[in-house]
Amino acid sequence: MVASETKKAEIFSALLTPMHESGALNLPALKALVRHEMAHGVEGFYCCGSSGEGLLLDTSERMAIVDTLSQEVSGKVPFIVHTGSLSTNEAIKLSLHAQDRGAQAVSLIPPIYYHYSESEIQHYYEDVADAVDLGVIVYNIPQFTGISFSKKNPLMHNPKIVGIKHTSSNLYELERIAQAFPDKTLFNGFDEIWLYSMAAGATATIGTTVNVCPKLYRAIRDSFLAGDMPKAQALQHKANDFIETLVQQGIFSATKYCMELLGLEIGPCKKPFDRLTEDKKKIVEVALQKIEGYL
Repeated sequence: MVASETKKAEIFSALLTPMHESGALNLPALKALVRHEMAHGVEGFYCCGSSGEGLLLDTSERMAIVDTLSQEVSGKVPFIVHTGSLSTNEAIKLSLHAQDRGAQAVSLIPPIYYHYSESEIQHYYEDVADAVDLGVIVYNIPQFTGISFSKKNPLMHNPKIVGIKHTSSNLYELERIAQAFPDKTLFNGFDEIWLYSMAAGATATIGTTVNVCPKLYRAIRDSFLAGDMPKAQALQHKANDFIETLVQQGIFSATKYCMELLGLEIGPCKKPFDRLTEDKKKIVEVALQKIEGYL
């Protein structure tokens, strides 16, 4: 994969993982979810990331999701697989499987828990990049990993590192990376700053609430590209009111409940995530009604 290929499909869903009440994968529901999202304007998928509860899944579950997504997408839109793992060997295994199933790229959080040196983190990414024949996207999510990537990171000079998923509110750092490495694809990772990340140099977004309302994020993008900033800002404000409410209730469980309200079988998040209370469900229902025109 090269950066320009990803830029053709800018609105990526950080795909949710449908589950049964038992916590087992619901693969038929995953197929229905993918079909629903493509029909409503999603231009690509990012699976097994934070929104997909990837780190709560075992290897066979992660591979089953990729198998199902690949079959359902069937070349209609690109998909990226998060293959980050505590183990380099596991990350390579997942990445080779994603490559075999037709992924356009793999993306990885850095190795966590142990306080690895900068050299060890760099070698983790390089080992994966050397093992596969497709591009690697660094998943920069410092609030979860404690590790932040900047333009000074030596990985940015590796041609197989084709982009960054920048899940950080530091737009200055995003702008600096964009200026220093215009050939890289920069994915915005926070739905609430989609508009502002485009101004800083992002050319794509991967979002949790994109599952729910891809039309809203397309409208923000289209308004921005048309130079209509007042409309783009008004739409981003609408999105942020929605996001703020979901975050207050528990973003992943609340987003899954939104999809249930839209008629899809999604189920709960895996434990240790809590189930939504009835009071929280009512709050989510009201929030969803407020963006009805973009569902």
